[in-house]
Amino acid sequence: RPGPHVATSSSSLAAPAVLGLGGLGVCGALARKQRKGGVTARKATITASMETQPAVEEEDSTPVKKTSVLVLGATGTIGRQIVRQLLNAGYSVRCMLRNRADRPFSFLVDWGATVVEGSLLRPESLPSALVGIHTVIDCATARPEEDVYNIDWEGKKRLIQCAKEMKIQRYVFCSIKDCDKYQTVPLMQIKYLTEKFLKDSGIRHTILRISGLMQPLISQYAVSVLDDQKVWGDDGSMPGIAYIDSQDVSRMMASAMIKERTVGQTLTLTGPKVWSTNDVIKLCEELSGRDADVNVVSNQQMQLTMAAAGCFDWTVDVAERLKFVEVNQQGSPDSPMLMTEDTYQTLGMEPSGTRKLEEYIGEYYRRVFKKLTKGKYEAEPGELEKEKAESEAKLKQALSQDTTDQLPAGQPEEEEVTVAYQRDVAERLQKFFEDKVLSEMEDEKNAWFGWVPLAEVFNGRSAMMGFSLGLFTEWATDVDVARQIDLVLAIFSPPS
Repeated sequence: RPGPHVATSSSSLAAPAVLGLGGLGVCGALARKQRKGGVTARKATITASMETQPAVEEEDSTPVKKTSVLVLGATGTIGRQIVRQLLNAGYSVRCMLRNRADRPFSFLVDWGATVVEGSLLRPESLPSALVGIHTVIDCATARPEEDVYNIDWEGKKRLIQCAKEMKIQRYVFCSIKDCDKYQTVPLMQIKYLTEKFLKDSGIRHTILRISGLMQPLISQYAVSVLDDQKVWGDDGSMPGIAYIDSQDVSRMMASAMIKERTVGQTLTLTGPKVWSTNDVIKLCEELSGRDADVNVVSNQQMQLTMAAAGCFDWTVDVAERLKFVEVNQQGSPDSPMLMTEDTYQTLGMEPSGTRKLEEYIGEYYRRVFKKLTKGKYEAEPGELEKEKAESEAKLKQALSQDTTDQLPAGQPEEEEVTVAYQRDVAERLQKFFEDKVLSEMEDEKNAWFGWVPLAEVFNGRSAMMGFSLGLFTEWATDVDVARQIDLVLAIFSPPS
């Protein structure tokens, strides 16, 4: 797989023939609403015909509201948290989702967000999702079974180009901590090149490089230790990760979104303490009162597995994921492991407001043990009110602005953009992308017959499969391949 090349954002999308909005079905429709004893049950589906309340006013001449936000990756660990935080703060949130049955999204509709169908793999679906949007928050990334190159590189390039043409005023991009230092890891290389592409585009942007999240540790370690299942450890050579809670990330993201001093900045977000794998396992043992069954995997074993997986095209994705072992093994000696005081000040937040890992896992075990002893979990009197008040106070602090919030030198000022302008640009963009899809479908390289790549691949794989079946048949029946071919010809030949 070739590595992505850095392209300039002023590509063919800048041509006058480029720009468009078609009838993307704004969805998030509530197919059914039933009430039983005061409880509302909702079933949401993505369609191309049903319409919901738009995130902007109907008047095309009105300027785009600063409170209109598009979130990509809204069903993910970070995305769902930023959607909820912005809705609680009074923002109008639109979520672009792929039409997949295995990714439920009805909770977004229940919270009050608008859901539209779209995909980074289908550029014609992007322009209409951006109409009436002031800020884009990009939390999307490819799933393990998906193509990282086409989604995180080609798809993000097209999205940034559309955002530039439609004059999106803020673009918040979620990246990975120290992605610039590990260019041999495909996903980190793509994230870093996307950062460079975003900077070259001229959009008012903010890049947030995020370390590991706390949430996956529950399924990886906390649950396994409690159920006496095996957990995977290392040989102690890895430096560790400063895990951060996704709710803290969402508040920091909301803070960066509204502050002028973050425009053009790259900020690293981490938790308050660095934890190695063995430290996390010990913490789970202490909080659960159980002894962990640890299966230690050395770095050499991981390297050998990665090398073996890289030998075959159908396992190359596994090898690329295992490349992250290099990141965990080497660390980043030239960069700080923890979030700096300057970053906290830039975001207007306090280090004491960041959740600690021992508090997060401890709260999980407290709820589990209470459910095991009482049959179900019920919050203590006043517990929910206290949690809600603390969350609102943290969000209020994150969204607070002061007189020192000024635009950094050399960064563009915010423009006033109308919905009519964005809709006109979107219509031309969508027509451009649709025409491009049609031209690619009619291209000779997609023909089934002739000296074309598709025919060569099909014929080559058919020959390989036929030869493999012939060898298997020879092993099972003691009839060699040449004799098998002779028998097949005899069967289908007319009698002489």
